[in-house]
Amino acid sequence: FTTSSSRSNDPGAFVMRHQKVTRMVLAAMFAAITAVASQIIFPLGFTPVPFSCAMIAIYLCGALLDPRTAFLSQLAYLLAGAAGAPVFSYFSGGLHKLAGPTGGYLFVYPLMALAVSAVTRRWGRGFFKYCAAMTMALALCYAVGTAWFMFVSNTGLAASLVACVAPFVPMDAVKILLSAALASALSRALGKARLLGTGI
Repeated sequence: FTTSSSRSNDPGAFVMRHQKVTRMVLAAMFAAITAVASQIIFPLGFTPVPFSCAMIAIYLCGALLDPRTAFLSQLAYLLAGAAGAPVFSYFSGGLHKLAGPTGGYLFVYPLMALAVSAVTRRWGRGFFKYCAAMTMALALCYAVGTAWFMFVSNTGLAASLVACVAPFVPMDAVKILLSAALASALSRALGKARLLGTGI
C-alpha cells in the first residue's frame, strides 16, 4: 500500500501522465483541424486532385508536435476517414477514397507530418528551417501521391506530373511560406506559454 501510494504521489509519474494526456489531446486536435482544413477546397476541372488547405494543417502538425504525436494525429485522421467519417474533401469518407486515384495524396499525410517534425527536431526551429522541412514533406507527397495515381489510373509519368503536380507547385509554395510563418509565430507564443511543453 505504501509503495502504491508513493507512486501515485511521485511528481515524475504525474508529469509523465500529464504529458501523455497532453499528447493525446494535441493529436486529436490536429486531426480535427486537418478534417476542417480538408473542406477548404477549390476543384480544378482539368485534374481530379483538388486544391486543398489540408496541407497547411499537416505542416503545422509536424512543426508544433513531436514526431510520434504528429504521426499518430494524421493516422487518426485517416482511420476516421477510412471508417466512414466525413473528414475527407467534400465531406466524404470511406476506404474507396484511399483506394482511388488520389488516395496516395491522403495516406502519405502521417509520413509528411512525421517528416516535418523529425527534420525540425534535427535542424531546429525558424522560418527558413520550417520551409526546408515542409518542402521535403511536399516532395514526399508528390512522390507517393503521383506514384499511386499512376498505378491506379494507369497513367504515364509525364501525364501524371502534368495533372497532379505542375498545377499545384505555385500555390503549394505559397502554402509552405504561410505555414512556416504561422509555425514560427505559434511556436514562440506557445513556447512562452508552455502550452505544448516538449512538443514545441
